[in-house]
Amino acid sequence: MGTSTTLDRQRTRPGHRQFLPLVQAATLIEWTGTGLFLAVSTIYFVKVAHLSTASVGTGLTIGGAVALAAAVPIARLAARHGPKPVLIGVMLLRALATVGYLWVDGWWSFLLVVSAIAVTEQSSPPLVQSYVGARAPESLRAKVMAVQRTVVNLGISLGGLIAGVALGSGAPGAFRPLLIGGALAYVAVAAVYATARREEAITVAGGARVAELLKDRRLLGFTAYNALVSLWMPVLNVAFPLWLVTETDVPERYVGVLYAVNTVLCIALQYPLNRCYGTTRRAWFSYAAAALLLSGGALAFAAAPGFGARRALLVLGAAVVLLTFAELLQVGASWTLSFDLAPEGARSAYLVLFNTSRTVANRVAGPVLMTGVVLALGTAGWIVLAGALLLGALVPFVMLRTAPATGG
Repeated sequence: MGTSTTLDRQRTRPGHRQFLPLVQAATLIEWTGTGLFLAVSTIYFVKVAHLSTASVGTGLTIGGAVALAAAVPIARLAARHGPKPVLIGVMLLRALATVGYLWVDGWWSFLLVVSAIAVTEQSSPPLVQSYVGARAPESLRAKVMAVQRTVVNLGISLGGLIAGVALGSGAPGAFRPLLIGGALAYVAVAAVYATARREEAITVAGGARVAELLKDRRLLGFTAYNALVSLWMPVLNVAFPLWLVTETDVPERYVGVLYAVNTVLCIALQYPLNRCYGTTRRAWFSYAAAALLLSGGALAFAAAPGFGARRALLVLGAAVVLLTFAELLQVGASWTLSFDLAPEGARSAYLVLFNTSRTVANRVAGPVLMTGVVLALGTAGWIVLAGALLLGALVPFVMLRTAPATGG
């Protein structure tokens, strides 16, 4: 009896022990390549491509909008052919676009390249998540994705360190090997997935399924809610450094220190926290906790200018820690619930469409919200943001009251 049960479990976990090292190796390569250029991209655009900061911001926002529009055709391709071949194509396009930065000589060429990059950056994570979902048993998915995100942060950190060393000379030519290295990394990722075992047959009518998903109020509502709780991204990447520099007496060098705190905590805690969002019920509670933590972080940012440099640094540090825990819980909860809510036959398409919430938060609405509302209003802007997030923390409790009873 025991032997039979073990064999049955092994049959329901088709090769997960074999594909996990492949996924994590590909993830490390991909995000090391991304890290090579991520931290210094704005410097490259302004100093090497000779674009103004305003034109760079406008181009990045338009690129995000193009990525949103591309989500539907990418979803159709993923629904029809499965995640692996689409992921390989996305990586090859990303490699071409990364090399394309070397030939940017004006705003229009910049816009073309940055739009291609935005499309591929949006498409890659949900395709990898779908690839994992097709192979990992339900009980392991949160753990696998937690390990994967730890590897993502390691890759970004490794790429950033390499970039820092390469750019130490300050020569404009130092960007060229970084871009070529990033492109080669994406080609290597495509090669890794191309050598993977053939995946299960896809039984999806792509166009019809995607059309149905676009009318799915549950998908649209969940996507909008995830965009709200994903605001930790523009808060951390846009509002926080500008607020520190313009409104507090804390020296600029501490921006990098506080970013390092965020990165170290993400690497150390993403896997241990996977128990917090491993079931549907726990995932909804994690969303509520993430919204509350973000609200607290916003209030801490609002309070920081009222202190001297040393105490303001401590308050800002506390705010970054709150944001980091919100990030860990929101990202983990989104894995569990997006897997849980995705129709079995249209998982790839669902995840691609759901992932547009991150693009909205990080590229399209988020930066404008941070600069045009939160920072423009100052302390009042942070309080308004905190109030909106506090209301957002109530949504999971409404969902749990209206949803069928689940385990966990």
